Amino acid sequence: MTKIDNHKGLLLCAKYSVAPNFFGYCGPDKNTNLVDHLTSDIGDREVKEILSEFESLHLNLNLIANQNKIKDPFDYRVVEAYWIGNRLLSNIKNKDYVGLLGEKFLLHKKIGDEAFGKMKHKFLSFKLLPHHSFHVFNIFKRTGHIVADHTIETMDNCRVGWGRIIKLSMINNQLSISVKTKQLTISNQHLTMSKEVIKELKNDYKGKSFLKNLRVGDWISFHWGRVCDVLTQQQVKNLDFYTRRAIDFYNSPV
Repeated sequence: MTKIDNHKGLLLCAKYSVAPNFFGYCGPDKNTNLVDHLTSDIGDREVKEILSEFESLHLNLNLIANQNKIKDPFDYRVVEAYWIGNRLLSNIKNKDYVGLLGEKFLLHKKIGDEAFGKMKHKFLSFKLLPHHSFHVFNIFKRTGHIVADHTIETMDNCRVGWGRIIKLSMINNQLSISVKTKQLTISNQHLTMSKEVIKELKNDYKGKSFLKNLRVGDWISFHWGRVCDVLTQQQVKNLDFYTRRAIDFYNSPV
């Protein structure tokens, strides 16, 4: 297996894609391959092929890359823009994103013409960005292998969360990670973030883990109850900002 130029971008994308793939929610049936590549710190052509089979992910990465004149959709900056958020998102034109949702995602068939029409109407007055949280909060049908309505619980698990480690402990030979974070909740029919709560996370995939040397005080991201990465302060700010933008779109009137 040979590393390729976008090694860092592929591994970053794998960190955020591995949990839903592991649980069978989206992507090809090759979850152990992603885990093995992450534990070995190898981003190669096989990783690229696996990640390219995540339909929603790959379509969004291609849009972000094209709109920013970046050749590789797995460029680190592009991957970070989709999963965490960065300035690349500001270059996406609303009409191009709506076009992607209609022409490639066939969203009008998945959520219905009326719901899709209302979403398009919102775009006339609200700048929205192709960030993972938008897809989670505002596309009410889960579009992976499970075709079902989102609930507040699945939305909270499916979004990329973040928090600060306050405790590390071993339970049944597995690392348990306690973080102080906020949960997604509904209040007065509006989506919002709760007050801080303590959440228990795992860092293990059938005995394998790819994040080493976690420390109390680290800011981390997580997805479907599994830790994804250690975040910089700027990444924490970006993830908070773009998640709240997606919440604002959800709460905005039609």
